[in-house]
Amino acid sequence: MWPEASDISVRPGECHVWTARAVSVVEGLSALLDARERRVYESLTGAPVRAQYLTAHALLRTVLGGALDRDPASLVFAAGPHGKPYLPDSALEFSLSHSGDMVAVALAPDAPVGVDVQQVPEPSAELPLPVLSAGERAVYERVPASERAAAFASYWVRKEAVLKATGEGLRVDPSRLTVSAPGRPARLLGWRGRDEGGPRLPVRLHDVETGEGYRAAVALLGGPHRIVRRSR
Repeated sequence: MWPEASDISVRPGECHVWTARAVSVVEGLSALLDARERRVYESLTGAPVRAQYLTAHALLRTVLGGALDRDPASLVFAAGPHGKPYLPDSALEFSLSHSGDMVAVALAPDAPVGVDVQQVPEPSAELPLPVLSAGERAVYERVPASERAAAFASYWVRKEAVLKATGEGLRVDPSRLTVSAPGRPARLLGWRGRDEGGPRLPVRLHDVETGEGYRAAVALLGGPHRIVRRSR
């Protein structure tokens, strides 16, 4: 069931994280997209890719519209210096991620936020291990081979959530960040060269439950927030 915008409310001190499985047909969903989004959607080939894009952008518009009490289709986005989208006429912070058939949206009214979701790679997949810091790599090498793909996904989503919250994204080498080991509470443990451009506010990092086959995390800058999980 698609969420009703009228049922969505986000209070200060809260961070709402929505997850949804990509859907190919929901009546009227494409009507939520603006002209640019519709052009991108119509240019995509392959049902899974189209479903992922439509679900991601329609869900983002639905939850933002509900939180702001506005028509989701009327929202106009702009891009920050490093490409992070924002609403010029609102202070509401948000982040969007998608992987496989999973979509995640995070909203926070009073803190920069970043969310990332990743499908766990196949065990035989070649993984970009250089994104791990030396400390992370040492822990990773002790993980049983059958669990390494999931462990890597946990490291990755935690790092990318932080970099999305700061607005820097992958302009920063992820190996500069060290996060806690998979299976441990999510924490940012270190940022090499942080004094040269890392966040000045405390970073709060949380894992997001997604079920089998995926890993997700959300990061906020500033004080503690209550994480509210929502799903479609």
